Amino acid sequence: MVAVRGRALMACAVVLASFVVAGCSVVKGSGLPPTQPPTPTIVAPRTQASHKPATDCAHSTVPLPTASETDGVQLTLSTDPSGTSLLVKNTGGLLVVVIPDANFSSHLVAAPFANPQDQASRAALIAVNNSGGKLPGIPPYVPRTQVIKVPPQWSVCALTGDVKQTASVRYLQVKAPSAQYFITKALADQLIVRNGTSSNETRPALIRCAKTTLSVLKKFPKLSDIQVYVEILSPRYPCRAGYQALLRDDVHATEQLEAAVIERLGRAPRLLANSQLSTLTARP
Repeated sequence: MVAVRGRALMACAVVLASFVVAGCSVVKGSGLPPTQPPTPTIVAPRTQASHKPATDCAHSTVPLPTASETDGVQLTLSTDPSGTSLLVKNTGGLLVVVIPDANFSSHLVAAPFANPQDQASRAALIAVNNSGGKLPGIPPYVPRTQVIKVPPQWSVCALTGDVKQTASVRYLQVKAPSAQYFITKALADQLIVRNGTSSNETRPALIRCAKTTLSVLKKFPKLSDIQVYVEILSPRYPCRAGYQALLRDDVHATEQLEAAVIERLGRAPRLLANSQLSTLTARP
């Protein structure tokens, strides 16, 4: 009897030592209470890892409502799941100027993947950016590197770098840069695309025409849009001498270019008065 009892205890010890889930039943009379099945363990679901702040707008694919409150302006917006990025694409007809939010919780960076890649568009924007001139409506404390001109079909990216901050920007529509971009883009299309002039060669002439645009708008604020463009291309201003030199002073080629540019500008969106600053945010 003692031997049987010892064997039962030994068998139970072996089973327990092997962490078998089923209980070990002891021979009646062994003096040990029967073991109970183990209580099932409740495994908590794994929580989703917290979002990291976006480092660019390449993954800003979550669509947001389009901004179109300002006349002539339509901005297509998107963000990422963390809300720390805001991709602003100008899908309207007029150029807008974008700056950070009032608290500077966001900073602006380029979004080259979302911008035009053709040389004419790039040359036109470079000319506008290098034309000088003060932009009305921009607070003086905003750094120049954070004042971004965004023509139609161009984009800009806002980042917070902090998951606790939601990306946000301010923007306004300004008449002069829109006129500058329209005329430099029309000229660049003729000089670069049709005539084959390199963008480096055309740059001084385009910058000259962008500066002329500011002068004409300031001197003749009441002119209609098409009258402004005709005045800019007239022999009275240095713009004409710049592109005429690229055409080797060929009078016929110059007149053909001007006719094509004016025809193109006649179909450009109507220039509007400057707007007030508005705010955009990455919240739905």
